[in-house]
Amino acid sequence: MKNQLKIFEKPTRICKICFKKLETADFYEVFNGDSCVCKLCLQKLVPKFIKFEVEAIDGLAIYEYDDNIRAILYQLKGCYDIELAPVFFNRMKRELHLMYRGYTMIPAPSYYKDDERREFKHVEEIFKSINLPIVYAIEKISYFKQAEHTRKERGHIWQHLRLVKPEAITGKKILIVDDVSTTGSTLKALVRLIKSAKPKRIKILVMSKRVIK
Repeated sequence: MKNQLKIFEKPTRICKICFKKLETADFYEVFNGDSCVCKLCLQKLVPKFIKFEVEAIDGLAIYEYDDNIRAILYQLKGCYDIELAPVFFNRMKRELHLMYRGYTMIPAPSYYKDDERREFKHVEEIFKSINLPIVYAIEKISYFKQAEHTRKERGHIWQHLRLVKPEAITGKKILIVDDVSTTGSTLKALVRLIKSAKPKRIKILVMSKRVIK
């Protein structure tokens, strides 16, 4: 009988950010998909909904790029913890899906060797929960890490990007997505490349944005 009871025991639930044991999920957590993160960590993920423009294109950043977001991103990208990818948008995935319904997402690309090392495309994994079609229409053709360059040098990011699927853009509503916007150089380069393929409309959605205070 004891062995039979063990079969029906619920598995221990662990917070995907701090790895502490989670309490029993309440209705809100289950319904909104937040049962993977403890309440303390969830309180640190404060949406700011920052509006901005790049090349006259409307953009929206969900979070401010602060120390907490930086740490979680490092855990995802630097430690290859793919389980963290859904935590950023779980609470608002339905609203974001409705807001951008009809759009095709084009993620800011990583250099292919970085993707091979991680064994996943981190931007795609972060935005996957929004449930919109994803097309990789732009490639990063050489290694160029923004953090290793000055602000002026980052403006040359366009030299490392290439449009490879213009037919996936022409006449369509395009949503450019990225994990972080700091100087905006990558987004500017992406907007210019996408505009050259004559889309119907362009919008930008980033998970986080640095705010100069």
